[in-house]
Amino acid sequence: MAVNRVSETELLVQIGRCMFGERVVVEREGKRFSARVQHVGATGVKVIPETTLTEHDGEPGDIQGVMVSFADIKEVEVEGDTYRLE
Repeated sequence: MAVNRVSETELLVQIGRCMFGERVVVEREGKRFSARVQHVGATGVKVIPETTLTEHDGEPGDIQGVMVSFADIKEVEVEGDTYRLE
């Protein structure tokens, strides 16, 4: 697994390649958290924070994700490689 430091433009390209379940690091309101991708949309990404996943004991499909803007994402893992904003 390689860690690549990339520009904002390249990070957006990699986010666009994300599939369900891939990991992202989100920064909102001065706090960082890791999350799993639920859906990549035209205006942002719907994610499920990993803390929500670990505390969840219901059915897999009953978790509602949170929408975050592309600008909030600081790191993404795609196919085993990590892309981190410079």
